Amino acid sequence: MLDRKKVDNLEFLVSGIEQKALGLRRILERMEMENRQLKSRVGELEVSLELYKQKVKELENKNSILKVSGSLNRNTDKQESQKAKAFIDGLIKEIDRCLMLLEAV
Repeated sequence: MLDRKKVDNLEFLVSGIEQKALGLRRILERMEMENRQLKSRVGELEVSLELYKQKVKELENKNSILKVSGSLNRNTDKQESQKAKAFIDGLIKEIDRCLMLLEAV
């Protein structure tokens, strides 16, 4: 049989293991909560990123239009004027394609 000293020693070891397990459980719960918060934050940042991407695209389009407008307003060299006219022709063709697709629906 086990003597009292060994039993007390085992009880002490088991108690220590239980305490460590409880401590690890608390750490796990905190980490899970932090993980949920970080995932939520990532989602928010992804939405913001998409909004900024759209804004950049809009600004790039406005910039292109302003460049075309500027080159048409100024009497610059023929090459710039031809680029502007080609850009406008491309826009018109794209609009025509969209209209055809809408009529097909």
